[in-house]
Amino acid sequence: MEIVQTILIALASFFANPITYFGLLLVYIIASKRVKKERSSFHTRVYRRLADFIVPFWPALLIGLCLSVLLIGVGFVLEWQALAIMMIIMLLLMLTFQIRWLSPSYIIGLTIIALAVIPLTGDYAFIAEYIDIMQLDKLIPILSLLLGLLVIAEGILIQKNGTVYTSPRLERASRGKWIGFHLSERIWFLPLIVFIPDGIIPMFDYWPVLPVAGIELQPLLIPFLIGFKQKVTSSLPGNAIRSAGRQVFILGTALLLLSISSLFIGWIAYIVAGVAIIGREYLWHLARNRDKQGLPMYVEQKEGCTILGVLPGSLAEKLDLKVGETIVKVNGRKVVDETSFYEALQANSAFCKLDVLDYDQEIRFEQGALYDSEHHQLGVLLVKKDVSLSNSVT
Repeated sequence: MEIVQTILIALASFFANPITYFGLLLVYIIASKRVKKERSSFHTRVYRRLADFIVPFWPALLIGLCLSVLLIGVGFVLEWQALAIMMIIMLLLMLTFQIRWLSPSYIIGLTIIALAVIPLTGDYAFIAEYIDIMQLDKLIPILSLLLGLLVIAEGILIQKNGTVYTSPRLERASRGKWIGFHLSERIWFLPLIVFIPDGIIPMFDYWPVLPVAGIELQPLLIPFLIGFKQKVTSSLPGNAIRSAGRQVFILGTALLLLSISSLFIGWIAYIVAGVAIIGREYLWHLARNRDKQGLPMYVEQKEGCTILGVLPGSLAEKLDLKVGETIVKVNGRKVVDETSFYEALQANSAFCKLDVLDYDQEIRFEQGALYDSEHHQLGVLLVKKDVSLSNSVT
């Protein structure tokens, strides 16, 4: 019965945590905003709201389980006071609606800073019990270890899942013309199993991180949120986002190596926190400035129409048309904008033939029956030529 009770407490800790519900609400708000923006740009949504919940679910679950096994193996233990501070900081960052701030670099980095600053205020009774058990200088290196592992997980998630279902949008350029871009805005829920003292599970001697005998542990299942946001205007969204993910992964690897050193030299953990915050902010600005300095990719072309988006389930998806490719002919007619594209498509209302310029600048030919499409259209999203809010789905 005690074992069952321990397991139930662990599960209840996930569903009783306000982060779970605020996180779900935040995802719904993001999804609703995305659908509204897509309808404003194209008079249709590209993906259902449910996609914002489903697409990140399995990758986050897998990464969370792998990290949990690793944390259990090394004997990662947190006092509930430190865990509470981390959850409060996560909640405050969520309330800013700045999704990119839901990075382990900011969440745990600020937690380490808070734990370092609180004792200096002279009023920290709520963590006095914790300091008596383990001392603060042992907690912060352990948190820095968690920081490095989670930043590595963030980099993996961005590379593998951040490129899935990016949202195409339109905006006005400084000269009034429409330009297209892609936005990746995602929140991953990582279920992490961590131990806190005062349970019924004994502390084993072989656990390397916290080999403290004589205390018993309680497992908790906590929701750790990782947020990511990146706008891509001047390149293919997959290339830019994967590049950002690789950079975050490298940052996480460097942080992990430093955090291992902090287990022996405690003050290095403070360097880990500072490098995490400054490094993650630098990488975000680096990606944004690189995109701004490049030439917009999704604009009017002198020849052909660049594909900004492809509707799921449409004929365009069945024909394997890809974002960034250029359609130069429709039914044998050259196309240069949305209007000529639509006119050429209507030349044969039941069938279409396409000349597509691929990423290697080679022409390939695609053809298909329009009545096979759910929308009775091709299902590609193009950049508008005019400044009126016309339908940009063809």
